[in-house]
Amino acid sequence: MSNNVMTQTYGIILLFLATLTTYPQDPANVHRLETRYDHITDTTTVKCSLIESVESPTRLIVHASASFRGKTGAKENNDATKFWFLLSSNRGGATRRTQPLFKEAKTLYLEIDSARLDIQVEDYRNDFYELVSSFSESARAEIGREDLLKLLNAKSLKGEWGGVDFKFSDAALASLKNFISRQVFAGNIR
Repeated sequence: MSNNVMTQTYGIILLFLATLTTYPQDPANVHRLETRYDHITDTTTVKCSLIESVESPTRLIVHASASFRGKTGAKENNDATKFWFLLSSNRGGATRRTQPLFKEAKTLYLEIDSARLDIQVEDYRNDFYELVSSFSESARAEIGREDLLKLLNAKSLKGEWGGVDFKFSDAALASLKNFISRQVFAGNIR
């Protein structure tokens, strides 16, 4: 098997697995956590599915993610925990000429109640999967502890990335707050 076919096969498998682990914005599925430990870097990453918007022209998925040293994280030293939103998009019916929608989107805008946060977006990536005619894009937006405290007190939360608007349902916002307090602040926020 040639390297090109092997790469495409792995890409399809990854796309399929990503589809299986993505849950729509359904209160029953909002609380699902995925935890991965990397023994090489001694880092654990926890991810929580929050939003899946399937409005045209693209599908936008928002996950909350946190990472910390070790397998369980040091509850007494949780200042080292990092939090970010993982933003991803998949478009079917794509060709090699499909233009990226989010490549130039360098900012994630969050509207918390009536205040607005502008969060820098980093680690942008895109891939084209020829066998399934799919174009995927992803990036991450890391949020500092001070802004996380604002999210914990939010009554409503909306976002916009690259011209695509999304809104957190009450269940998704409750899951986000629970995720932040348990994974980032280890329950000791006050």
